[in-house]
Amino acid sequence: MTSPQLATNLAKFAEMEGRHPRLLLATASSDEERYHKHVATLFADGGFDVDVAPQHSDAQSIARQVIDCDADILVLIRTSLSAKDRVHVADLISALDALDAEYVKFGIVGHADDPASSNVDFVCDLEHLQTGDCEALIDYILAVEEGRVAQHI
Repeated sequence: MTSPQLATNLAKFAEMEGRHPRLLLATASSDEERYHKHVATLFADGGFDVDVAPQHSDAQSIARQVIDCDADILVLIRTSLSAKDRVHVADLISALDALDAEYVKFGIVGHADDPASSNVDFVCDLEHLQTGDCEALIDYILAVEEGRVAQHI
């Protein structure tokens, strides 16, 4: 169930873009894959179109999928900083830049004190992830879109 404010903002976004905001969900390692369903369901229930990157994807394939699915947001589930099969935030940023996808907003769902938090657009705490995070995220994305549209007028 979405709040009236969230529903209004989703409608504004849909009016500007012709669709709901699209999010690509990826995991930093196999350690985080158990959270996929929970996080994807929360964002889908919050009004986002959610695509999920295949398991064990590397940074380049995740960035390519962002482009292929026309995502507005990349969300990386990142709870373990020591897993061996890590997808690193810096590698994802470089891969997105190489594809001229700097317009994609990139965030982490994990721990609020993630050391990469200064390199991404937002961080959501996995332990306290709730509908309010969807509301805050769509507010942020809507503000970015309104600014982008205003620049082209």
